Amino acid sequence: MSDLDEFKATYFDECSELLIDLEEQFTAIQDGDKSSDRMNAIFRAIHSIKGGAGAFGFTSLVGFAHEFETLLDFVRNDKIDFTNEVIKLCIRSNDLVADFVEAARNGEELDPEYGVTEKAKFVALCKASSGDSGDESGEPMEEFDIEFTPVLVEMEEPTEEVTEGWLVEFIPFRELYTSANDPLLLLRELVELGEVEVKAILKDIPLLTDFEPFSVYCTWEITIKDKDIEEESIREIFEFVDGDCELKITKFEMPVDEQAFNEDAKSEDLEEDEDMPSFADLAAEIAPKPEPEKLKPKVADNAANNADSDAKPAPKAPPVGMQSIRVDLDKVDRVVNMVGELVITQSMLTQQMDDNLRHRYQELVRGLEVLATTTRGLQDSVMAIRAQPVKSVFSRMPRLVRELASKTGKKIKLEMVGENTEIDKTVIEQLSDPLTHMIRNSADHGIESVEKRVESGKEETGTIRLSAEQAGGSILIIIEDDGAGINRERVLQLAREKGVVGEEQQLSDDQIDNLIFAPGFSTVEEVSDLSGRGVGMDVVLSNINKIGGSVIVKSVPGRGTRMTLRLPLTLAVLDVMLVRVADCPYVIPLSSIVETMQCARVEFGRLPTGARVLKVRGEYVQSMDLASHFEMTTDVDEKDRFVVLCEAEGTNKLALIVDAIIGQQQVVIKSLEENFERIEGIAGGTILGDGSVGLIVDVQGLKNSISNQRTAAA
Repeated sequence: MSDLDEFKATYFDECSELLIDLEEQFTAIQDGDKSSDRMNAIFRAIHSIKGGAGAFGFTSLVGFAHEFETLLDFVRNDKIDFTNEVIKLCIRSNDLVADFVEAARNGEELDPEYGVTEKAKFVALCKASSGDSGDESGEPMEEFDIEFTPVLVEMEEPTEEVTEGWLVEFIPFRELYTSANDPLLLLRELVELGEVEVKAILKDIPLLTDFEPFSVYCTWEITIKDKDIEEESIREIFEFVDGDCELKITKFEMPVDEQAFNEDAKSEDLEEDEDMPSFADLAAEIAPKPEPEKLKPKVADNAANNADSDAKPAPKAPPVGMQSIRVDLDKVDRVVNMVGELVITQSMLTQQMDDNLRHRYQELVRGLEVLATTTRGLQDSVMAIRAQPVKSVFSRMPRLVRELASKTGKKIKLEMVGENTEIDKTVIEQLSDPLTHMIRNSADHGIESVEKRVESGKEETGTIRLSAEQAGGSILIIIEDDGAGINRERVLQLAREKGVVGEEQQLSDDQIDNLIFAPGFSTVEEVSDLSGRGVGMDVVLSNINKIGGSVIVKSVPGRGTRMTLRLPLTLAVLDVMLVRVADCPYVIPLSSIVETMQCARVEFGRLPTGARVLKVRGEYVQSMDLASHFEMTTDVDEKDRFVVLCEAEGTNKLALIVDAIIGQQQVVIKSLEENFERIEGIAGGTILGDGSVGLIVDVQGLKNSISNQRTAAA
C-alpha cells in the first residue's frame, strides 16, 4: 500500500465516524433539539468530509458537499428556518453524502444526475432567503459549488487616515498532510470572508535531495481587508487543523487611500469589460502573487487597548484534543493472538507446579502468581482496545424506525438506552442484521395501527425500546415494544400447518414464542417489502448463534414483546469450567452454568418417551450424558459422576452429565470450523495448559439437537 493509499484509508475511516455522528445529530434535531451546537457540529462534519475529498480529487463528493454545506451555513445563521421539510432534506442529503463517500471508497462514479434534485432545492431555498442571486455581502446565491478568487492589489504607502483589517500568519507543521488536510482548501475558505491577499513564504523549501513529498514546507501570510470580520470567524476555518499548525491572527491598520484605490480599480474593470463574469464564475486556484509590502501591525495606546479588551474578550485558547492513533485491526488481532498464546503458556507453567515444587520453590510460585496477574491485566487491556460502543449500530435504528412508521402508517417512537456500552468489534459487526430484522418485526407485527391502539386504551404512538447493558461476562441487548404481543394460537396453528410442529405435540408458551425463529415461518398472509417471506427472524437466530450468543423471547398478549440478545463480551478469550468426559477434557462456558451437583445427591426420572430428566426443586430438566452423546465409553460409576446444570435460551435449562469437574480457568477460543469441520454441539476448541485440545461445549446446540430428535420422532 502506497503512502497516498494509507492517507485515503485514514480519510475514509474518518468519514465513517463523521457519518455516524451526523446520524446522531440529525436524530437529536428531529427530536426537537435544534441548538446551535448541533448545527455547528453538523456543519463541521460536512466541511471536514468536503475538505478531505478535495485533497484527493473526489470532485463529485466535493461539489455536492459544498452545496449542502452552503445550505447548512444559511440555516445556522438563521437565514433559513429549520422546518421539518428542511430537516428531511438535510437527512436525505446526508444519505447522499454517504453514497458519494462509498462510491469514492470503491473507485466508482455515480450517475451525473445523482443528487441534482437535492442541489436544486438547496439553491431554491438559498435564493428565497436572500431575494436574489447575490447581495452586497458577497454571499453566492446562484452557484454554490463555486469558490472565489481574491482581488490582489499592490499596496501603496500608508497615509494618515486608516481603517482596520486582519493579518493571519499560517504556519503548518510538516505532518499536516497526514491528517488529510490541504492548505489550499483553507485559503479558499478565507477568500469567502472578504477581500484577501495571500503571500506564500518559500524560504524553508529544502534542496531536492532533502525534499519529502508528503511534508509541508510553505507558510502563508494572509491579509484580510475587512474590519467587520470577527476573529472567531477566521479561527473557525482553521479549527480543522488545530494542533497541526501554528496560527497567529493580528488586527492591523490599513491606509484608507488604498481602500479607495481598490474600489476604483474594481469599478474601472467592470466598466471596461461588459462581459465581466459574475461572482459565481470567478473560480480559480490561489497562486502566489508578487509580494506586497508587509503591513506592520500598529500598537495603539494603552487606553485604546484597554477599551478594546473591555468590549471584546480575548479568544479562547484552542482545546487540547484527545491523544489517539489509528491502528489496523489486523495488527490488533495479532496482539490478541499473542496474548492468547501467553495465557496458554502461563496456564501450562501453573499446571506443572505440583505440591512438592510449590514447597521447594516459593519464589518461583510467587513469580508465577505475578505473571498470572500481569497476563490477566494485559489481556483485559488488549480486549479494551478492540471494544467499541454499540452506538455505531444503534445510531442506524432511528432512521429505520422513521422509515417503517412512514411505510406502515403507524406512529412509532424509538427510545435508546446504553448506547455507550462497549463490546468486541467482531461482535458488533454481526449485530446490524439481527437488530434490523428485530426492529422491523416489532414495527410491522408488534406495534398496532393508531385505530387499534386507541380502541385498546393505549396511546396513539407506539414505543420500541432498544437498550444495552453489561451483565457479568455478557452483553444484553434488549428490543422491547408495547404492541399486541405474539398471537400464540395463530403461531401454533401455522406451525402445525407448515409441519414445524406435530399435530398432537403440546408446547409451552415459551416454546410457542420461539417458533417465530423457525426457517420459513411468518404470520403475514401477504408478502410485502417489509415482511412475509419468513427469513428475517431465522437470520437473527443464525447470526446470533454464530457468535456464541442466544435469543430470549418473552411476550404478553396485548401488552408487548421483549427480545433479549445475550452476547459474549469478546470472541477471543472465555471463562470456562473444565470437565472430564471419558478421559477427554471438555470446557463449558461459565456464563451458561447455573450450578453443579453430584449425581449421587440428585433425583432422575423418565418421561413417557423414555427421555431421562433431572428433578431440581420441583422442576424437571432435560438431561444429557455427554459420554453417550459423543459415543464414548466411561468407566466412572454413576454415583461418582457430576451434573452441570446449564441455561440455554430463555428459561430453558439442560443438565449435562460429566465424569469429573477439574476447575475454572480462562481459555483462548480457536475456531473448529476453520481448522477441522463443524460439529453439532461443539462451539470451538482450545489448547489447555498441558498442551491437549479441549472442546468447547455449545449448550444451546445440544438443546436444539434434543428438540430436533423429538420433532423427527413425532
